Amino acid sequence: MAVLKGTGDKIAGKTKEAVAEIIGDGKLREEGKAQQRKAETEADQQGDANPLDPLNKLT
Repeated sequence: MAVLKGTGDKIAGKTKEAVAEIIGDGKLREEGKAQQRKAETEADQQGDANPLDPLNKLT
C-alpha cells in the first residue's frame, strides 16, 4: 500500500511541476520537485523492491 502512496505523491509532484511551468509559478514548481523527492525518499526507506527500477533509472 505504501508503494501506491509514494507513486501518488510522485505523480502529484510531477503534475504540480508541469502546471507551474505552464503558468510560470516558480514556487509551485519547487513544491512539486520537493514532493517528488519526498516520495522517492519514502520509497527508499521502505526498501520496497520495484521491478521497474532499472527502467526508471534510464529516464
